[in-house]
Amino acid sequence: MDQILRILHLEDDAVDAELVAATLAQEGVVCECVRAASREQFLSAIDGAFDLILSDYAIPGFDGVSAQTIARERRPDLPFVFVSGTMGEEVAIDRMKAGATDYVLKHRLMRLAPAVRRALEESHNRRQRERAEAEVHRLNAELEERVVERTAQLAEANRLLARREAELAQANAFLEHVVAASPSMIFRFEPDDLRVTYVSPNIGWLLGFTPAEVIGVPGFWESIIHPDDRAEALTRLRQAMDAMVVQIEQEYRCRSKDGRYRWFFNLLRIEYGEDGRPAAVLGYALDIADRKAAEEEVQRANAFLDSIIENLPVMLFVKDARDLRFVRFNRAGERMLSIARTTILGKTDKDLFPPHVADAYGATDRATLTGRSIVDIPEDIVPTRDRGPRILHTRKIPICDSRGEPAYLLGISEDITERRTAEEEARLAKLEAERANRAKSEFLSRMSHDLRTPLNAVLGFAQLLELEALPPDQTDCVTQILKGGRHLLELINEVLDIARIEAGHLSLSAEPVEAAEIVQQSADLIRPLAEARGLSVRVDTAGAAGGYIRADRQRLKQILLNLLGNAVKYNRDHGTVSVACARGEGDRVRISVTDSGAGIPADKLALLFQPFERLGAEQSAIEGTGLGLAVSKGLAQAMGGTIGVASEVDRGTTFWVELPQSQAPQTAAATPVDVPRAEVPATSSGVLLYIEDNRSNVRLLERLLGRRRNIRLLTAMCGEDGIACARQERPDLILLDLHLPDMPGEEVLRRLWSDRDTRPLPVAVLSADATSTQRQRLLASGAVAYLTKPIEVTQLLRLIDERMDTRASSERPS
Repeated sequence: MDQILRILHLEDDAVDAELVAATLAQEGVVCECVRAASREQFLSAIDGAFDLILSDYAIPGFDGVSAQTIARERRPDLPFVFVSGTMGEEVAIDRMKAGATDYVLKHRLMRLAPAVRRALEESHNRRQRERAEAEVHRLNAELEERVVERTAQLAEANRLLARREAELAQANAFLEHVVAASPSMIFRFEPDDLRVTYVSPNIGWLLGFTPAEVIGVPGFWESIIHPDDRAEALTRLRQAMDAMVVQIEQEYRCRSKDGRYRWFFNLLRIEYGEDGRPAAVLGYALDIADRKAAEEEVQRANAFLDSIIENLPVMLFVKDARDLRFVRFNRAGERMLSIARTTILGKTDKDLFPPHVADAYGATDRATLTGRSIVDIPEDIVPTRDRGPRILHTRKIPICDSRGEPAYLLGISEDITERRTAEEEARLAKLEAERANRAKSEFLSRMSHDLRTPLNAVLGFAQLLELEALPPDQTDCVTQILKGGRHLLELINEVLDIARIEAGHLSLSAEPVEAAEIVQQSADLIRPLAEARGLSVRVDTAGAAGGYIRADRQRLKQILLNLLGNAVKYNRDHGTVSVACARGEGDRVRISVTDSGAGIPADKLALLFQPFERLGAEQSAIEGTGLGLAVSKGLAQAMGGTIGVASEVDRGTTFWVELPQSQAPQTAAATPVDVPRAEVPATSSGVLLYIEDNRSNVRLLERLLGRRRNIRLLTAMCGEDGIACARQERPDLILLDLHLPDMPGEEVLRRLWSDRDTRPLPVAVLSADATSTQRQRLLASGAVAYLTKPIEVTQLLRLIDERMDTRASSERPS
């Protein structure tokens, strides 16, 4: 085999062809492989100069059997070796009986080079033998003609024949070697006592025994079969012999010499005598341990998958795509539908559900399979036997075969009944909460009006008395009335703030506020109270100089005045109040207020921000409502900030509020400064219309205008009368209450504003509703001013005088 061999290789897969060529080259076989990938290429190439034919068993449009037939007819001199991955042992033996030289499995290509060498050697031997036989025929013919002359030549021929017989014996020995190297063990045993009469040498590396240890031993074959497999194997063999079956297939485990068991596939061919009785059993055993291990691995994987499917909390089902019958149904589905899987498997929806329900399910099933896409059903109402209708969220998924055709329908359903019930309950609860919030808002508005309206009369008349020249004792009484009324007003404001915060109706107007500036303003406002007690107020804003925070200016000042007021009230005489402003962690600014008071025990700190909690101060002479800190906390949180406290007994307390930093405004507006205004001379004149249904408030305004004798007062007790009076009298100023018996004050304002004749008339709202949203809305609707009850007398008089003077300075419309 030193010359280059030419091999015709029938193989449709180029990769496999290259692998075969590489394997031969690696094993030292110097060859040129010519690949034929089809019947036409094979027919075209077969008459060429080749030493060997290698053939796959299965070729598209062609096959190895046909190729062998063609080769036998056209090139009977060429060895023919099958190299296939799909060829079974039985087919291989049949092909070898039909003239194939050998066969090699693709996954055992290590046998290819020896097989090629054997095939070439056998071919060579066969040709030699054929030539020898031809020579014998020629010599016999000559012997008939020239017996005497050819005696010497006949002797030479006999010698050659003996040599050929020796070569044949050698070939037989080689065949034994091939059998020994085969992965399949061949054996023969007697049917009566199961005594082995022949076994191939490869039993050594398959089971560890030598033929000498096996041949002639009665019952050996039976003894090596696994005890769990033995009875079935023997029973099937006896039944086959009783029925005169020629061939049976079995799979069982055989014990090797070292005691381990391996799986074998056994093909047993029973030979019968002339009397019809079994004469011998020829066996062919193939080691299938690897295949069994793979099958066991698949079984373990399937068991694991089954465990997952059975323990899923969702229903999983599988239907056959052909007739939509259930072929798989998990445990969760049994619980969900209150139906056993034995009842549902093999059935269709029409067998299990009402017709209209089954038709709907069938329609979505067919749509899923036809569209070859996932179908999502967010809500599917499914009737159950014991649990009533259930709401399922279902996904249906087509499972396709290798050709892309739908083979199964996979369904995954989650029971969302409780979730939908909870969502509906949450929706109803939200509606109820919204209704309650609306009712709370209406209550707050009504309570604000109902509390402020009588207080308006109390404080209003007290302010009138304060303007009179009264004896000292009466002046003191009026002062006490004003003090008590304003304290009550403060309590009302704080209660309403708490209620608005809890209801989420607190209105804020966030803007960039210079931290140092508002701290300084608040400290200046509290300083007179502190100095009255001998307290010193210290301000340190260096840490936040030029910095801005995002807050509602009015509400932030309310927080700071509350904290500073507490620092004054709960401080020691001649102590200190320190207020500082500095940048905190992150994008925050911290404002802190520290007093030198008695401090607060640590176990009481958590109670500080609860409404009406004063930590026992209500038993002292210190006034307060216990709402200030609760309101401050709500306001701070509403502005995106936090509030906190730190205290040491006998060393004082520090309250702090942190708010987010902000960029400086593009154009910083000048901060308004409260400058006392000079009293406008009481010389104003004009017509004033007051639309108000509360007689006390009307009486208060009448007494108040007693100081403005040139102003004529008109009153209306309801909205319609007020509108009519405005159209007729065209007053210089209209004071409008929002709570009227026939219509809301907002409606009165809208109608006055929409009428061309009354639109120029200035309208000022006097209302007990102190919410900023209400104020902003009415000012945007056309009101020139918004005063909350109880009114400040001087503020109201100033408004009246300003409006009267404004109208007097312009030409009055006709």
